[in-house]
Amino acid sequence: MLSKEKVSKIRQILKDVFPNDKISENITDLAMGDISSWDSLGNFNLILAIETDFGIRFSMEQTTEIKSIAQIIEALETDNV
Repeated sequence: MLSKEKVSKIRQILKDVFPNDKISENITDLAMGDISSWDSLGNFNLILAIETDFGIRFSMEQTTEIKSIAQIIEALETDNV
């Protein structure tokens, strides 16, 4: 389980990447398309922001597969990042 601080950090990243959209308090069920700006380009920008803020690098496979906050959290919880 990802810490509340890390989930809060992801929520702040969502707010930064998608500044024109309202981001709900509970972000764990959000997926690409749930936020109007979260399209394929927005997804790429979100993944880059997550990598930068968390100091990690997703694999190319993860980058193409990640389409939801749950998948981001799952990737952050594993050692495969």
